[in-house]
Amino acid sequence: MNLRNPRTDDKGPAAPGARTAPKDRSARWDHVLTLLASTKRLSVADVARELEVSESTVRRDFMEMERAQLARRTHGGVVAVDVAYSLATVPRRADEDSAQRERVAERAAAMVEPGQIIGFNGGRSTTATARRTVARPDLDARDGTPGLTVVCAALNIATEAVLRPSVRTVVLGGVAEPYSFELTGPLAIATMRDLWLDTMFVGTVGLDLHAGLTCNSDAEAGVTRIMIGHSRRVVGLATADKIGHRALAGICPVSVLTDLVIAGPVPDALRAHLEETSVRLHEV
Repeated sequence: MNLRNPRTDDKGPAAPGARTAPKDRSARWDHVLTLLASTKRLSVADVARELEVSESTVRRDFMEMERAQLARRTHGGVVAVDVAYSLATVPRRADEDSAQRERVAERAAAMVEPGQIIGFNGGRSTTATARRTVARPDLDARDGTPGLTVVCAALNIATEAVLRPSVRTVVLGGVAEPYSFELTGPLAIATMRDLWLDTMFVGTVGLDLHAGLTCNSDAEAGVTRIMIGHSRRVVGLATADKIGHRALAGICPVSVLTDLVIAGPVPDALRAHLEETSVRLHEV
């Protein structure tokens, strides 16, 4: 198998816009799983060359991916397990936006306590947070009680959670949106009205002082609002590029949040508003 990139290998400097090999672990895993979804089998040597990292790093990644039940190790590589890796997954770029998103996800996942009932709407930040949360080794099932219950408003997050035997996965009914894979409509709303959450993690397309948290679909916003209303703690997840942007549909005012995890510079006006409304700010 040859995974080498003809735009960069053996031809001197990369052309403008060429892909940069992912260096951080989460970006490497995304890249490997995307390849694995299509090839079904990867070797240590090929992946090390593709990602421009050492073979020992790749072996360690493969070992941890097997432990997380995302792949099965073989002699010299890994093979795919029977998992829909690519469902709703867009490979993340190894850029500053991706790094910010992963910092947000790491902090948010650390907020979860074993045994809690947590919810997610759709989006890159919530998907990254869900992936990190369900992979935590301290969330073990005991005496028939799940280590964690995840209520999913997006199908791709459900696939992240259902792989874990210690996690109980609850999926809302409804119609799946074609781009976000979020479940919407009367059935999703009716299902959520009977459920209660300890913590709701809210991803957003825009974060504006006046418009609040916004997304591109009023149907998605409606389901997310119900989830927010049924949660004790509401944690907003944002990166610097979201600040000041307004999308079509309002999810909730900033003041509805109990916490905001944000990566990148925080404008003074937003910082003051969070203090006035007693929203805890977590800068990462």
